[in-house]
Amino acid sequence: MISGALRRSAAVLVAATCVFALASCAGDEPDPVVTVGADGSAEARVLAEIYAQALARTGMETAVAAESAAPVADLDAGRIAVLPARNGALLDRWNPSSPTRKPDDVGAAVNAALPQGLSLSDAADGTDLRARLLVTQETAARDNVRTVDALTCANATAGFVEVPGFAPTEPPRIEGCSFAATVRYPSSAQLFEALRHGDVQVAVLSGPVTATEDFVVLDDKNYDLRAQNVLALFRSGIFDRVRLKKLNYVAGELTTEGLVELLGQVESGTAPADVAREWLNAHGL
Repeated sequence: MISGALRRSAAVLVAATCVFALASCAGDEPDPVVTVGADGSAEARVLAEIYAQALARTGMETAVAAESAAPVADLDAGRIAVLPARNGALLDRWNPSSPTRKPDDVGAAVNAALPQGLSLSDAADGTDLRARLLVTQETAARDNVRTVDALTCANATAGFVEVPGFAPTEPPRIEGCSFAATVRYPSSAQLFEALRHGDVQVAVLSGPVTATEDFVVLDDKNYDLRAQNVLALFRSGIFDRVRLKKLNYVAGELTTEGLVELLGQVESGTAPADVAREWLNAHGL
């Protein structure tokens, strides 16, 4: 007959074995896939691939969900875990009345306005995706206008166009400037033609300009337009220090000129995943 003490010892051994087996089984479960979301713009798709592939190089399982109609809502609902974004656009979303415009101030304001459960990577200070304002050479010389804050807006009509490849946006709010009217144009070529003929006095492009022809791009050194720097918005607690550092390394390498070049490749037909891979390799990431 087996003694009570022996039975108790056997029971403890069996329980310990079961706990170990469960722990082993749990350890064998694959890590959850971290999904990076993007809307349909080339900007979002390239950045999503860059973030996803950078994280994958740390051993994390990642995927990209492109063509999201409401990426922030998908992030809130947990359908995606990471989202490429712009700090100024996030502030426009969560605290549009904030007066802050300069990069450091915008960064602090966005952090203060973040919904619970969301965090931000470092902003890519080298990316300046603010709208660009252009006037003719004649206007710049006649009115001595070289900067946004020197522009007289009250009686001026502005033409607005979205730059292909960049995230869609509305005409920007400009500190101290309220145009008499704003007209949307389907292409920059049509907008430039209207500017030449005086149909509009100012051209507003939603992003960086690659060719200005006979126009002057007004400098915005005082940030009359709110800063728009690239960053990653993500669900809090999903990254360890290694993964966070990887996201911040990406931020340190992104530039306006580099992003324009990447978007040009996508617009020419190269797959965003291939564009991102080459960029990461070139920057040692």
